Amino acid sequence: MVIVIDASVAIAWCLRDGEGTDEVDSLMERTMVEAAIVPGLFWHEVRNVFVVAERTGREEPNTAERHMQRLRDLPLGTDNGQDDGQTITMARRHGLSGYDAAYLETAERRGGKLATLDKKLAAAAVREGVSFL
Repeated sequence: MVIVIDASVAIAWCLRDGEGTDEVDSLMERTMVEAAIVPGLFWHEVRNVFVVAERTGREEPNTAERHMQRLRDLPLGTDNGQDDGQTITMARRHGLSGYDAAYLETAERRGGKLATLDKKLAAAAVREGVSFL
């Protein structure tokens, strides 16, 4: 079964100042042996968080590229096949952003498990019958 990794997991893995460090490390290790994918927007989302983290002093200058390379080194497939109608429907139904709904739609369409630290997204996954990690 494929694992769909959302940005919250990747950001926690790279920035290391959030909760669930052991769980996130374990999940990232699983990507080495289990198929893992991200929607195409993932790369833009994490890149933006890393740049903002530098800008606000959360991270040292010039660390965004290192974090991006760390993620690029993982065997993550990129899925750009999101169904616009289904993604919008999920966003409306669960009060999600279009970004978060894309992760949920990808997991549902691919029959995968969603890896997220976002409580609202995890709750939406449960309501949609999508497993989450």
